[in-house]
Amino acid sequence: MEKWTMASNDSRLHYLDAMRSVLMLLGLVLHSARPYDTGGWRVKDVEHLPWLDGLVSSLHLFRMPAFFVIAGFFAMFLVRRRTTGVFLRERMRRVLVPLVVVLFTINVLQAWFVSRFVEGQQGPFVSEVLIPAFWSGNLVSHLWFLGCLAVYFALTALVAPLLRSVDSTLAARAARIQTPILVALIAAAAVAPVAAAVVGKLASGALHQYVLGVVKPMTVLNYLPFYAVGIVLCMLPDVLARFSRVTLWSVAFALLGAAGMYVAGDSESLAMRALGLTAQALLAWMAIRAVFALFRRYTDHPSRTFRYLSDASYSIYLFHHLIVIVVATALLSVPIGPGLKFPIVLACASILSLAIYHLLIRRSAVLGYLFNGAVPPAARAAVSKPAASHAVSTAGVVETTAAPAGHGTMPGTGRA
Repeated sequence: MEKWTMASNDSRLHYLDAMRSVLMLLGLVLHSARPYDTGGWRVKDVEHLPWLDGLVSSLHLFRMPAFFVIAGFFAMFLVRRRTTGVFLRERMRRVLVPLVVVLFTINVLQAWFVSRFVEGQQGPFVSEVLIPAFWSGNLVSHLWFLGCLAVYFALTALVAPLLRSVDSTLAARAARIQTPILVALIAAAAVAPVAAAVVGKLASGALHQYVLGVVKPMTVLNYLPFYAVGIVLCMLPDVLARFSRVTLWSVAFALLGAAGMYVAGDSESLAMRALGLTAQALLAWMAIRAVFALFRRYTDHPSRTFRYLSDASYSIYLFHHLIVIVVATALLSVPIGPGLKFPIVLACASILSLAIYHLLIRRSAVLGYLFNGAVPPAARAAVSKPAASHAVSTAGVVETTAAPAGHGTMPGTGRA
């Protein structure tokens, strides 16, 4: 039985905080590997490390799907504790403020750097590089998930009254059928990619075009099942406990998914493509369960390190991508192998982006608001009065100091 319940205000799912921050930081590993795998990317070294293809594929399989499960979980957590208007305003601020700020500052600088020093373009930057990059979705780059979260939060607000109604009765009625519910959830989520592919095909490519340069409808559709399952897991803590375990059945289904992907291969037949999509989704869900189980087993306790990373990881992620590109470009002409370049790029991206957060963002209410969507704890403590119940940023944003337990600082999670 899961000890934690949604009615408690003094408990905290520490492992979800830890997992969320680690999933975000794994983005540094993923992007640092891209210059040296065999796929296409913005910066490519002449030498490759084929084993990095496996690392990149593995991270793609579970990292962002698991992140969206957590995002759905904490969205439902907040729907319980906020009015619909407050929920929508807080969530949109957390994702849209950093999205807009980084998109038109850091990502513009990134587009300029790539066009000049990687691609060697010398024409007008705005007309030949910036505007096409914006409308094609290239400018949004590693921020793509923020557009998805904005859509999900808007949809959540739209159906919030229904979610609260279902939530008030579902837990009691579902207490005796937890396993069937879990099986039904995973089964539905495993076949969801096939349905999404059919919808995308019927839409004749319209869903594959970026809207306002920041969000692709097909991507929103593909990750929606993960977000939706997170909402359900929040409603059913006992099902969450079962989900967060590795069992013989989950191992068997993971092997079945891997076998299905192998059989489907690169076949263009409709049946094989459907099999491949379902098998990949099944393997992804089993991987997500394994990640949940791992963090639940080893990190479900208070930790100053993970609390700091929970506060820092969002800002670190926002800054690291440009650093990876600059450092990887600088190393292109250095006569060392990719086996050394990869850890150098990863170390530089990690240390420099962490330093930016620790020395600048966490100490400034303004920078924290711009690059985190909220005033960081250190800055909030610095400007709050001992007897005050609120901390006010210099940007005029009010942050409650007694946020409900169980939510953190990442977009899609709980702290306002």
